[in-house]
Amino acid sequence: MGLGVSTTGTQGQVATGGRFVAEFTGTPIGRMAFSELAGINSKVTPSEYIFNNDRGVTQLTKQFGKTEPPMVTLKRAVDGAGVAAIMLWHQMARDGDDRARQPGTLTVYDAAGAVQTVYMMENAWLSEISVTSAKAGQGEASMIECKITCEEIWSKPL
Repeated sequence: MGLGVSTTGTQGQVATGGRFVAEFTGTPIGRMAFSELAGINSKVTPSEYIFNNDRGVTQLTKQFGKTEPPMVTLKRAVDGAGVAAIMLWHQMARDGDDRARQPGTLTVYDAAGAVQTVYMMENAWLSEISVTSAKAGQGEASMIECKITCEEIWSKPL
């Protein structure tokens, strides 16, 4: 399954994110809104293969190499209940609890509230969290960044 690449040769409506909602019903976060989708990454490392063909000519080819699992990075402001649920889900993964791996969705809404894209994730778990620094008296919201690793990700046709 792919990342939802169009094969028709035309470009449809461009998704503009106004709101991002992740839903993992078997986890402490359940359904949670995020203010930023920092990225969706998936990687296949190219591997070089060098050989001599039947005429003795050295050939260099690129082959599919090691794959890295897809990762979704989301951000939201730090709040009490939300951070507690995020930390609990991450702790489940740190403890090796199999219940930390769950299927889930990431729904991208535009500013008017219409669904733009739905990403489906298989066996997703909260692999990394980080909280941005904050200074007293600055009035800035501290953000928590969540990196969700999954075995497969694909966009669901609307």
